[in-house]
Amino acid sequence: MWQVNVIALEAGSKLGGDGLIPFYGLLEGGRDWEHFRELENYFYYAQIRSQGVDTTEMRAISDTIPISEVPYVMRAMGHYPSEQEVEDMINEVKFSRYVDTGEYVDKIALGDLIRLYVNHRPAFGLNTAQLSHAFEVLGLSDEDEAPSIDRGELLDLLQTKGEHLTDSDSDSDLTEYITTLLGLNPEGGSSELGSHGIEGSTNLIEEFLPDRINAEHFLDDILGFGLMSEDSQELEAQ
Repeated sequence: MWQVNVIALEAGSKLGGDGLIPFYGLLEGGRDWEHFRELENYFYYAQIRSQGVDTTEMRAISDTIPISEVPYVMRAMGHYPSEQEVEDMINEVKFSRYVDTGEYVDKIALGDLIRLYVNHRPAFGLNTAQLSHAFEVLGLSDEDEAPSIDRGELLDLLQTKGEHLTDSDSDSDLTEYITTLLGLNPEGGSSELGSHGIEGSTNLIEEFLPDRINAEHFLDDILGFGLMSEDSQELEAQ
């Protein structure tokens, strides 16, 4: 039978620190570094966003944000959860006090958001090798022998496979996301869901996306991984 050394467990717990201290240590650079400040800034921007970015009414200042803002903060921090993972995170917060109080939780404080982010973010971040492998499986070799996928087929895959996106009209989620990634939306895209209003988004996608898309183009020009690599190289040079 397994046994637990309770004394060692309690000692390890005390060494880790109380409250949020252990979670600060799991953020890059800790509480005093850029990663924490970035998360804090996104938290307060989410508070503004939930009340309407362009509203002229008096804002209600608090130390919480609606749990509906959690997936947006996570994505802003570079964690891109699936819809199932989003549902799991929201339910974790929503039912966190139900046993004790019999009530749902519909808001989350910064400290709880930090715990949620640390516990749910992927340990190794985004894996470009997996995306490259997907193009090898789904694509065909082009003239440069690099596997590529037809533009229409790629859009169809995004709409019909896995946790697919819908594309029922020119203002749908899919066209908004793609035009935002391509930098075709004002200021990088709409700050509030549903306010996307670019006319002819479908035509823009056809104009700016090549007929065939390979992994390198998808990673560098659409997802912006090439820009991330350049920034990293500049920081290393400094």
